[in-house]
Amino acid sequence: MPGFKRKYTRVDFETTVKVATASAEVLATRIRDISLGGLFIMTDEPLPLGAQCTVYLDLKGPASLLHIKVEGEVVRVEENGVGLVFTKMDADSLIHLHHLVKIHAQDPTRIDNEYYKELLEVD
Repeated sequence: MPGFKRKYTRVDFETTVKVATASAEVLATRIRDISLGGLFIMTDEPLPLGAQCTVYLDLKGPASLLHIKVEGEVVRVEENGVGLVFTKMDADSLIHLHHLVKIHAQDPTRIDNEYYKELLEVD
């Protein structure tokens, strides 16, 4: 889209993600990108545009396993996957997501700025 500017920095990340809607459940292992505001999962199983969903991400570390659970909406459907925007998440999930994106970002300071702007809801 000409003139369209993304609100959040996207980063590549690979983990197990499950997306559940009222009528379907998709399990994918490849995320094309993720940000503080949403993600794009690679899948051959289409989800309906506009579907409300719950997204479950597993973050595995050397000595721990963290789970992020967020509410979302399907905002883009492509041949190879679906784009989701996050609509609601608890504080712990936001903190974990912030750290995940920051660790994988080329400009970690920018991620901090996006995070604090989101927390303060300042435009």
